[in-house]
Amino acid sequence: MTKEEAHALLQEAFRLDARGREAEAIPLYKRALRLGLREEVKKHALIGLASSLRNVGRLPEARRVIERARRTYKGDPAIEAFFALILHDLGEGERALKALGQAYLAHVRDPRLFEYERPLARKFRALGQKKRR
Repeated sequence: MTKEEAHALLQEAFRLDARGREAEAIPLYKRALRLGLREEVKKHALIGLASSLRNVGRLPEARRVIERARRTYKGDPAIEAFFALILHDLGEGERALKALGQAYLAHVRDPRLFEYERPLARKFRALGQKKRR
């Protein structure tokens, strides 16, 4: 199969996903990724696969996929948002908040936030660390 055929599989996965048929979309996402996608659409395939896995309750697998995306597309805010959702569903609320907060601060440029960036960054970084007494 060619990259164009892999892209067609990916488009069908997106269509199924949009119709709430995530379980049917998952094998298409996986196959498209295995066959090889152009770099500019690979990120979207990983996000779609992780999201679909999350939606059908396959959380450990969703986490592995989104962590792969995080390694490949460091700092991408969309990936970080899906990572936070998956962590939340896995019961890791504090780590989810940390990931989302750090992504937010890295990408939002609002002058109303500037004076609070440093203290917020410290607080988000500290989440999940052992509390000292």
